[in-house]
Amino acid sequence: MKKIASIVLSLLLVAALLVGCGTGNKQSASANQNASSSNSTSSSNKERKTIAVIVKSTMFEYWQAVKKGAEDAGKKDDVKIIFQGPATETDIAGQINFVEDAINKKVDGIVLAASDPNALAPYVDKAVAAGIPVVGIDSSVNSDKISSFIATNNEAAAAQAADELAKLIGGKGKVAIVNFVAGAGTAIAREKGFKDRIAEKYPDIKIVATQYSEGDQAKALSIAEDIMTAHPDLAGFFGANEGSAVGVARAVQQKGMAGKIKVVGFDSSDTEINALKSGTMQAFVVQNPYRMGFEGVETLLKVMKGEKVEKTIDTGATVVTKDNMDEPAIQNLLHPLGNK
Repeated sequence: MKKIASIVLSLLLVAALLVGCGTGNKQSASANQNASSSNSTSSSNKERKTIAVIVKSTMFEYWQAVKKGAEDAGKKDDVKIIFQGPATETDIAGQINFVEDAINKKVDGIVLAASDPNALAPYVDKAVAAGIPVVGIDSSVNSDKISSFIATNNEAAAAQAADELAKLIGGKGKVAIVNFVAGAGTAIAREKGFKDRIAEKYPDIKIVATQYSEGDQAKALSIAEDIMTAHPDLAGFFGANEGSAVGVARAVQQKGMAGKIKVVGFDSSDTEINALKSGTMQAFVVQNPYRMGFEGVETLLKVMKGEKVEKTIDTGATVVTKDNMDEPAIQNLLHPLGNK
């Protein structure tokens, strides 16, 4: 009897050991699985790319459209987008600080709309030397290290503005240019495109003034008033960006010359759209900033993967007038952030 009891006790001890071992194995397997899951999550987070999108200013609707395009591309590709820029387009030092900060933080890539083509060039070179590729949008930079440049062909777009203003004033008369930042790549290109087209096709149109507003509406208004005083027979204005165009339109309105002095602007905003509707502005050339932001990120990701990309990509430009502004395709360009 004692022998049987001893055998039973031994069997119970073996069973208990087996159960304990099974539990331990399950716990070990579970721990390994959790560790694997944790490592996978950590790896996934680590692999998520960060792209800095650095623009001239964050204060205009134009740049907010760039932001939306970049962020939509980021959502599509699971990329973290850091959108930055100074308050004003003339703050070149501020933009340089953002670029240097992005380099120091070792972002995976930079999309840059350069405030100054020369001042930003060394920092583009510095980024690329640190293994951070750079794609340019909107405004060029004098560096051959840029992987791709995505923008409006500003000379061609300004030539469209010249054609439109020439048509509005009957191909003759005095006109003035209110440009934005002297020395900025886009400002140079738009001024050249406008002047070259006038010289090429319209011998009876004389450009009597070219001045710079730094994109400030109040300064553009003051400049336009002075030009109208100096040239009471002025026939038209070309405002080369949103701030310049809005300031010019307001000056014309305040002088009681709305509709008499023709105004062709550049870029788009609610204020410009209202000026078009009221007749203080007759046309403006609209770009596609949303596409610049979206394709800037998409192109940079291709570069980061080692894929071949186009050196330049033209995002196009369209002349908007009161006659075509309600067309669906135009509405999409006018309201890239959606109708308010």
